Amino acid sequence: MRPWELCEAVSNPESELEAALQRIPREQISLAFLGRGRENISMVTTAGFLDRSLLMKNDAMQRRAGGVKLSSIIFCVTVLVAGLPARGRAQVNSGSNGSDGAFNPTANTNINMASRLSGIYQYTSVNIASGVTVTFTPNANNTPVVWLVQSNCIIAGTVSVAGGNCSYIPYQSYSSVGGGGGPGGWGGGSAGTYPSPGQGPGGGGGCATNSAAGGSFGSQGQSPGPWAAAGTVYGNSFLLPLLGGSGGGAWGYGGGGGGGAILIAASGSIQLNGSIGANGGLGGTYSSTGSGGGSGGGVRLVTASFAGNGSIDTSGGTGAFGATGGNGRIRIDAYQNTFGGGLYGAVSQGFQPIILPTAGQGAQLTISSVAGVAVSPSPSGVLSTPDAVVSAQQVNPLPVVVNCSNIPLNTPITVSVKPATGATVTGVGYNNTGTLASSTATVSLNMPRGGGLIWATAATGN
Repeated sequence: MRPWELCEAVSNPESELEAALQRIPREQISLAFLGRGRENISMVTTAGFLDRSLLMKNDAMQRRAGGVKLSSIIFCVTVLVAGLPARGRAQVNSGSNGSDGAFNPTANTNINMASRLSGIYQYTSVNIASGVTVTFTPNANNTPVVWLVQSNCIIAGTVSVAGGNCSYIPYQSYSSVGGGGGPGGWGGGSAGTYPSPGQGPGGGGGCATNSAAGGSFGSQGQSPGPWAAAGTVYGNSFLLPLLGGSGGGAWGYGGGGGGGAILIAASGSIQLNGSIGANGGLGGTYSSTGSGGGSGGGVRLVTASFAGNGSIDTSGGTGAFGATGGNGRIRIDAYQNTFGGGLYGAVSQGFQPIILPTAGQGAQLTISSVAGVAVSPSPSGVLSTPDAVVSAQQVNPLPVVVNCSNIPLNTPITVSVKPATGATVTGVGYNNTGTLASSTATVSLNMPRGGGLIWATAATGN
């Protein structure tokens, strides 16, 4: 359903990265890239900012992106990079046009998203009173919920995008369907003669003869045994793109649904004294067996000021005999964060002000030259046809120029070189020339002899 998936880059791009790619379902990989070279970068950053060294997966990954030749020694230059914005300004612009007015429910409210296929709501303000619960019916596109708020968002009640529990008839085996996913999440597996695994990239394994496994997202769900594997962890800590949780596997009962996903961006402040829930749904249990729980979903808040003593819960749903779903993800992007409540899930906090990345807004890194020699803008990734040739007369350290787009100035830019034999060599520089939209970093490093890879990454501590 999503045209991308993310995985954490590893220190050895020759072997460990390829092994990591093998863990991604082929149907996910085949959609990852529409092109190569500079187009690849655009796809990476349009899909979202990536935590430290997170890469898009490409089913043509064997085509390393470029080459540099030192005398008769060739290096590939890979432009599969990750760009992260650093701490930004105190002001936040949610982008809301206020067309949905003020949202001030005074009684329990279900928002049917059928007529809002984008999932985006543009409020002037939000005020959910204590004792009021807001839930959602997913739309046909199963999009996450996005609230853009012109001023302040106050939640004293409850906002829930939780996954559904499995639906079953007590004491009757093979009679249930999996719980539905919350908006942006995936459903649990359905029971039957051949019980299905949970839906989604982290769906838990199903089993016809024994208990099934929990779904995964921010952390891995639990497996009852080798007959039913838990799903794989996916996504990134920045929740870009915004994703929900995966369903638990089925046995005689369906699995729990994965928690949904919600983004709340307020130009003013967010005050949370109530709760936001993206819990996974419960699996079913019968006698000594049962189904897996759904994983928790995703919650991201973007605001200048975040305060309160409420809670955000993305816990996985309980499954049979320990087959509980993994936790979801929570991302808090707030310049001033005085929140003192509970955060339950895989939590990341910082300030990354880009709310919904649009074309041309995503972060990009491009290795443009090595030792003064330009690198091809459309690198072939074939060692036999290097994209740049560097004279053997060059003396270390050699400068590597990295062009940066939409990356805040003075962000650390790391260039790594992995020769065919020997240890990886790295150097760090800063994009201290230019603007946020377009800047340059020059990184000096001692270029080892021998064929290999050169790549760049950018990261902040957030």
